[in-house]
Amino acid sequence: MAAAAHLATLSPGALAELRRMAEDDVAPAFWRLVARHDAIRAREDEWMHIVRILAILTPKGDPDKRTSLHSDRRLGTVLCDGGDPSWADPKLGEPRPAYSATRFDKLLASRDPQRTVLLTRAARMVAKAMVAGTGVNVRDIAFAILYPDSAKVNNALARSYYSRLDGAAGRASNQEDSA
Repeated sequence: MAAAAHLATLSPGALAELRRMAEDDVAPAFWRLVARHDAIRAREDEWMHIVRILAILTPKGDPDKRTSLHSDRRLGTVLCDGGDPSWADPKLGEPRPAYSATRFDKLLASRDPQRTVLLTRAARMVAKAMVAGTGVNVRDIAFAILYPDSAKVNNALARSYYSRLDGAAGRASNQEDSA
């Protein structure tokens, strides 16, 4: 959470550097985070990917007008609805997840380095559609990278994704039944 709050204060240029950083070209802003946080220092390789994903999801623009990316919205929920809390309009019929269930299942089954690649792609997709101010639970992002083999982490991701998807589908079905 501290990393996400810090990213919200960065200049647009520094945030762009973090979005583009690669393992062989790490942004100076990342090294500043490493210097401030022992947890990041202890697992720099994983945190480089986490910080890049957080930077991708952090809103662009004036840092004085940004809010922290962290919220209580679970990562699975955000992947399902694309960062739009009003995503599933029952009048539009069966909802389609922003990040397909097939892709989501591949993400859950993946391990490093593929998990990092898939989660980064998912973040880029969500960032394009995410409603300003909605945010995402940044712990979920960190845990998905730090503990890819954890059943607890993967179950939490799946639970929130499919709860959002099936909850929306249920509302669409109820809307059709009452019509």
